[in-house]
Amino acid sequence: MQFDNTRILRHYDMSTTFIQYGRFSFNRLVVVILGFCLTFFALTAVASAQIDGFIEPYRKIELASDESGSISELLVAEAQHVEEGEAIARLDTRVQELQFEIANHLASTRSQLVAADEAYKKRLAISEQLEKLGANGHASQSEIIRSQMELSIAKAKLLAAQEEITVRELEKQRAQVQLNRRTIVAPFAGVVSKIHCREGEFLSPLRAEVVTLVQVDRLIASFAVPSSQVSAFEIGKVFNIELTNGRTVMGTVESIGVETDAQSMTIEIKLVIENQELDLRSGELCTLNI
Repeated sequence: MQFDNTRILRHYDMSTTFIQYGRFSFNRLVVVILGFCLTFFALTAVASAQIDGFIEPYRKIELASDESGSISELLVAEAQHVEEGEAIARLDTRVQELQFEIANHLASTRSQLVAADEAYKKRLAISEQLEKLGANGHASQSEIIRSQMELSIAKAKLLAAQEEITVRELEKQRAQVQLNRRTIVAPFAGVVSKIHCREGEFLSPLRAEVVTLVQVDRLIASFAVPSSQVSAFEIGKVFNIELTNGRTVMGTVESIGVETDAQSMTIEIKLVIENQELDLRSGELCTLNI
């Protein structure tokens, strides 16, 4: 049996070409699959980005006094919860109490007003009587004019007495305000985190802080978000925030920074966390899940 070498060579060339083409197609398929996988993982990473941040009080102030003097009474302790308007401390009020008593006494005095009112009524009656006499020719014109002038003077004294009463009432209110300012009150409900001064210590413009007051029934979670991901945020939008203990809480976007940090290319985003039960602590780290 004879073999056709030409036909065998043709079949060999076709098989080799098919195998090479198959390898090429397989390589292209592998590249496409790898590219798809990388794209998928990249999109997944972007979609589930995690940004680290920290929790801070919603409000924190160094509560100070705008009055100078020594502290006569400290009414709170550290870690104590206080309500809005609750007294924190009192300064020495002996001088202010005396000033208020004087102003109150002067405001209650009506002797000058009563005297001025009686004088005006008498001058009014005399003036009316002289006008009647003048109409009958029994009083001269000069007497009538003098009576009218005295009536005008009596009326001016009455108005001055009334104005003096008003001024004294205002002086009383000012003395009351000065007395009230000697009591330092909480401007909002919160917790006393630190006490700076105690009884007997003197408060001055250079050292006026009494306590540090923080509001923790609401907390702020701050994050430095890359500028490329800021478009995912809007005021009022809710996100999941993971705490260091594994607990997840809800945070509502309250503010979005208007400036980009040139070094880190990030923008500060602040979210509000409700903490009515006071079971969350400020100062802890947290993670934002986008």
